[in-house]
Amino acid sequence: MNATTHAIFGVAALAGSFLLIGEEPPLYAYPAAVVAAWLPDVDNPRSRLGNGLSRMKNPVLNRITRPVSWALRVTSFLLFRTVGHRTLTHSLLGVALFVVLVAPVTTLSSSLFAALVVGYVSHLVADALNKRGVPLLWPAGRSMRLLPRGVRSGGVAEFAVALVVAAGAACGIYVLHLAGALVAVVP
Repeated sequence: MNATTHAIFGVAALAGSFLLIGEEPPLYAYPAAVVAAWLPDVDNPRSRLGNGLSRMKNPVLNRITRPVSWALRVTSFLLFRTVGHRTLTHSLLGVALFVVLVAPVTTLSSSLFAALVVGYVSHLVADALNKRGVPLLWPAGRSMRLLPRGVRSGGVAEFAVALVVAAGAACGIYVLHLAGALVAVVP
């Protein structure tokens, strides 16, 4: 799946999880879920985060993002060379390590912690829809898919899946943030 599809899945997973618990997530949780949805692909140097952050037109922003960009590139290179793409970061072990790494965020905001974890897991669900699947039980076991034949990454079917998930996300966001506001305005 491509970065846009993963972002859509991250937002949809956040909206869906907060609908289930009956709370409204803070707005900052949505970009956090998107970034977390991109994180498992940090093991691919050609991914959105694995390639580092894009150069900004503003020199001040460039200076601020450069250390993070280099850290992402080095992490991506090391992961790719040691374990490869779609291994550790796409497994339940990777999820557990990620949860341990972001657990301190809970003291700041439990909603932010939930957005990060749900975004990360949404990536695995999205990749489980495509032909390669995900190695949930890595390093033991083989890849698992949610669909028998899988969806080709970058194809028309991926676009259709992304549209359906985006529609679901839009409905969830509407219910979470707008439906109550409209009821309060309309007598």
